[in-house]
Amino acid sequence: MERFPVNSWRRALCGAAALATVVVIAPGASAHHSFAMFDKGHPVQLEGAVKSWEFTNPHSWLVMMVMKDGRPMQVSVEGASVDTLIRQGFGPHTFVPGEKLNVTISPLKNGGVGGAFVKAIKADGTILTESPTPN
Repeated sequence: MERFPVNSWRRALCGAAALATVVVIAPGASAHHSFAMFDKGHPVQLEGAVKSWEFTNPHSWLVMMVMKDGRPMQVSVEGASVDTLIRQGFGPHTFVPGEKLNVTISPLKNGGVGGAFVKAIKADGTILTESPTPN
């Protein structure tokens, strides 16, 4: 009777463990980077001032202060990754604290405060968008 060498069993076991890990983790990783929580069919415009611009991966963040019902409110706007933004002309100093912006977002479907970045219009009329042509 011929037996498999111990190394073959170890390789098979490691391969099976690696495959199981990918099967378990991949759906969660995909969902984490999804923009499905945003309502792209009902864009919202916000006017306010930049609080911070986080040019980071996996997603960038534009934090703004806007007025709602006569009170200041902080709104966090999620954007694309650094690589995607660089291809569209964005950089670490695209938005500066205190800068006035008119921003279009896809709001959160659950009605929460915040959304996904669609485009921004600066005070000088410059239009910034994550797509090749302004929306």
